[in-house]
Amino acid sequence: MITNIHYGNQKFDVDFRVNHEFGLELLNFSPVGHKGDIPEQDCSKFDVVNIQCTGENAPERRGYKHNAGTVKLSYDEREEYQNNFGKKVEFHLSAENGLEVIYHLQFYIDLSIVRSWVTVINQGTEAIGLEYISSFLYHGLCKNGTQPYWQKSDVYIPYNSWCTEAQWKKFDLEDLGLNRMLMHGYHCSGDGFTRYSYGSFGSWSSAEYLPMGYLSDRETNETYFWQIESSCGWHAEYGTTNQNHLYIALSGPTENEGHWWKNLLPGQQFTTVTAAFGVVEGGIDKATAELTQYRRLIRRLNQDNLKLHIVFNDYMNCLNGDPTEEKEFEIIDRAAALGCEYYCMDAGWYDKGFWWNRVGEWKESPERFPNGLKKVFDYARSKGLKPGVWVEIEVMGTACPIADTLPDNWFFQHHGKRYIERDRYLLDFRNPEVQAYTAHVIERLIHDYGLEFFKIDYNVTTGIGTDYQSDSFGDGLLEHVRCLHQWYDNLYAKYPNLIIENCGSGGQRMDYGMLQRQSLQSTSDQTDYLYNSYIAANVASAVTPEQAGMWVYPYQDNPEHVIYNMVNGLLLRPYMSGLIWSLSDACMELLKEGISLYKTIRQDIRQGVPFFPLGFADIKDSALAYGLSCQNKIYLSVFGVQTDKLEIPLSFEKIPSSIKVIYPKSENCNYQLKDQRLTVKLPQIASARLFEIQF
Repeated sequence: MITNIHYGNQKFDVDFRVNHEFGLELLNFSPVGHKGDIPEQDCSKFDVVNIQCTGENAPERRGYKHNAGTVKLSYDEREEYQNNFGKKVEFHLSAENGLEVIYHLQFYIDLSIVRSWVTVINQGTEAIGLEYISSFLYHGLCKNGTQPYWQKSDVYIPYNSWCTEAQWKKFDLEDLGLNRMLMHGYHCSGDGFTRYSYGSFGSWSSAEYLPMGYLSDRETNETYFWQIESSCGWHAEYGTTNQNHLYIALSGPTENEGHWWKNLLPGQQFTTVTAAFGVVEGGIDKATAELTQYRRLIRRLNQDNLKLHIVFNDYMNCLNGDPTEEKEFEIIDRAAALGCEYYCMDAGWYDKGFWWNRVGEWKESPERFPNGLKKVFDYARSKGLKPGVWVEIEVMGTACPIADTLPDNWFFQHHGKRYIERDRYLLDFRNPEVQAYTAHVIERLIHDYGLEFFKIDYNVTTGIGTDYQSDSFGDGLLEHVRCLHQWYDNLYAKYPNLIIENCGSGGQRMDYGMLQRQSLQSTSDQTDYLYNSYIAANVASAVTPEQAGMWVYPYQDNPEHVIYNMVNGLLLRPYMSGLIWSLSDACMELLKEGISLYKTIRQDIRQGVPFFPLGFADIKDSALAYGLSCQNKIYLSVFGVQTDKLEIPLSFEKIPSSIKVIYPKSENCNYQLKDQRLTVKLPQIASARLFEIQF
């Protein structure tokens, strides 16, 4: 007996089939009108969940792939109900080993994307070892059209590292070894063990890659897109199923790739991290627009993402972690004169000398602030700036006065020893005493100094996790992260208007496990303003523009240098810093003009969707462009990194009524928009401009 089940909206179709011999199958995930057929003999391979259990047989020849599990799941029932987002569906499945499985799907009213996760419950009488559970699994990528997937598909890989965040590379599937090499010999049918996978195994979720991806079908003009909403380990995998089909498997940490293993006792349950998966008819721009709107939907409602406050931070190309009372007063005066709204004192305020290994007690240094830290923050407030401070709440320095007085169970441990990285211990938020201590620190700083902003950094990583009172290193880390998320939720419940910037040594923990909570993301520690534009031109693919804190930190008293810095941030969230005390009046006026402009366009920014008219920026590119499409206009940042001449293709459904440079107001460049192509002649190499095109 076979039952067909259909979901979707005006944008996409999602088709399941209940096969009472093989279980639940996901046969189609396509834009409306793009549905392709699957040979009947292949349908049984289109499982919706992959679970791998310890000590159980894997009937499929899979190598290291995660397209087939050790558990055969039978379909029991499904539940549906409406919520504020759209339709929520829960498929109930079961296995012979006693696992009850709930496959969750959240659909959205106007988006072609689903949020997916899996809950497993041990209803048996013996413990079950879990090695892998998919959050989302689909075997039918690029199945529509007439060409085979390996001849027409491009994979976009989001490389991410310290100071080189959001650097995308495009690969043909055959470049990655995902081609079908038909071998007609006696022993081989051609369905090899090849996969292409990437992910993270530690507490820096984006230290090597962003937890997201794109896959484009050149023949059908379909683009698939996804993100994994984990703040620790995660795994994404492309591979082949049954020779003719390309699959994607998305998950949190795994045993093979993430040091995660869970011993699920009778009566216990486990829920995976969430993943989002979608498809559009169109290219990368359309996929990014859809993903941006989804990110706004799942995000905690907060005033900061409505008002887009302008923050000045005293670190980057500024005080660089050496604050004193005298220095702060001068910078506060200048930040206020620029029109900033928040002022954040960064690292070093808590120790007179080398502060790196003494973090954790979070008490001001009397040597740096002889009249008390409150005096500085009161002064900032008197200038109209709401005060904030930098903390690294999840760590404690090895030289912190209280570190040796605390029990080891406060900290991450490896094989019975405290884990240490760069003179830091890592606090374990599974411990209620750690949660209470760190919450007290934040509340004390709020009450003592009237703080309204925190930059919470995370400059070291736990490595593979902790094996203290956990089934595995990865299991301890995942539970820590979930307790950390709850810690933030509790903090916001008490202080709903508190602004917290999520920082992980720049963008090393840039994920929507954190960013569905925090309103602001530090996008990089890059100190060179030209290299910073390669990040600025791409980072709206990873985070909504209004959450993307982009450094604006002039360190040369040169107008074009200042303008370029400002353009880096204007279509994101300009995060002000730099050697502002050394700038001339003319350069200060340029900064002030940029901030004033931002205040007039920020309501557009919080609703606009990104586009990349030159494609994703590559470090080899001499010219860059990044834009925001709004209701009746678009904004476009252009960067002549190594050139002063640019040609930018644009695509409009309406005829533009006007085009102009809106920053700086003294345009000082030549441009022409003709036949949906913008040509720009900048005043020099290493200069940038912001355009507005109205319809």
